[in-house]
Amino acid sequence: MTFKEYLDNNIVLLDGGMGTLLQSMGLKSGEGSEAWNITHPEEIIKVQKAYYDAGSNVVSTNTFGVNIFKYNESEVTQLIDAAFVCAEKARKLTTNKGEKFIAFDIGPTGRLLKPYGTMDFEEAVDSFKFGIKCALKHSPDLIFIE
Repeated sequence: MTFKEYLDNNIVLLDGGMGTLLQSMGLKSGEGSEAWNITHPEEIIKVQKAYYDAGSNVVSTNTFGVNIFKYNESEVTQLIDAAFVCAEKARKLTTNKGEKFIAFDIGPTGRLLKPYGTMDFEEAVDSFKFGIKCALKHSPDLIFIE
């Protein structure tokens, strides 16, 4: 069933915060939570599985801070790939029998557009486009733009 088909006739329950939970698991101040997709995947999976187990239909990838302004293109690709591996494992491990979907999560670039900042509109579009192209290899059920 596609997410749209599910949404047409059901109430959808989303997951919650990731960063604050990871801080309680040892994420240090200033450390990027998205790096944990590679360095601590078991913790990411634990959080996502807990959301599914609690009844969430949608779990977001741990990619809120992943963009080409923070990481190089190779790192962006690796972090997004690892995020989907974690989310897929959480979906397979959950005891939740309901429909389960994975959302690719996109956060802000961290930069301001002109005239308030220095970033051209096209730079922002290119950043989001690159992340989405990486994510589409994993066939996300939906995309969250935060």
